[in-house]
This record gives sequence, C-alpha cells and structure tokens, in this order.
Amino acid sequence: MIKNIIISVIAACVIAAAGHFFKAESHYLPVLAVSFVAVFISTLVASSGSASASQSSRRVNGADEEDDIDDGREVGTVKWFNVSKGFGFITRANGDDVFVHFRNIRGRGHRSLNEGQRVRFNVHDSDKGLQAEDVSIIRE
Repeated sequence: MIKNIIISVIAACVIAAAGHFFKAESHYLPVLAVSFVAVFISTLVASSGSASASQSSRRVNGADEEDDIDDGREVGTVKWFNVSKGFGFITRANGDDVFVHFRNIRGRGHRSLNEGQRVRFNVHDSDKGLQAEDVSIIRE
C-alpha cells in the first residue's frame, strides 16, 4: 500500500513538472490530483491481482501446487507422466494405478507431473477404466 502511494506521488510530480517545463497555462492542482488518483488506482489494481495469484497456490510445470490439507480427495504418487503425450499414471495408496490426463491437472497452460510427486485427486470410473480428476500437486 505504501509502495502504491509512493509510486503515485512520484508519477503525479513528474506530470506536474512536465506541465511546468512546457509552460502549460492551466492550474496544476487538478492535474496533480487526477494524476495521483489514476496512478494510485492502477498500481492498486495491478498489485492486488499479483498478490491474489501468489497467495492461492504456486505453479509447478503449469500445475497448481497446494499445501497438504485433507479435502476429501485421495493421495497418491505419480508413477510416470509422458509430457509429450500428456498422460501418465498415479499409484493410489492401495497400490492400484489410475490413468491421469493433463486436462485433469489443476492449473493453466501446459500442465505436467513429475515422477515421484505426491498428488491429491478424485477417481472417476469411466468406460475406459479408472481415471484421476481434479489433480493437484502436494507442496512438500
């Protein structure tokens, strides 16, 4: 918040100095006030967007990484994941393997998993067998 105010004051002063340098014939107080408010709002919006993104979760290989909080999903370990094909298998706690597709990994962009990563997921019984859904990496 303090950083946003400092940036806004500096920007408003630079705008006022530029007006004085070019000998503008207007009153500087309204220009200074509008400049301050505009820059303050834009820095506030920009910083709130980046703060919320960093607070919610971290990203690893495009996938969301979360704290190990029990939310009712199963916990397992990535057996293997082929990045170029976009799928792999997760080993459940009971030893069974479950298919996982990159579209079922939480996150954006190119999502992938690494062998040995602990993950949290739901299991869906599809016509092709068991499939992991809503997969997220557990932060160690």
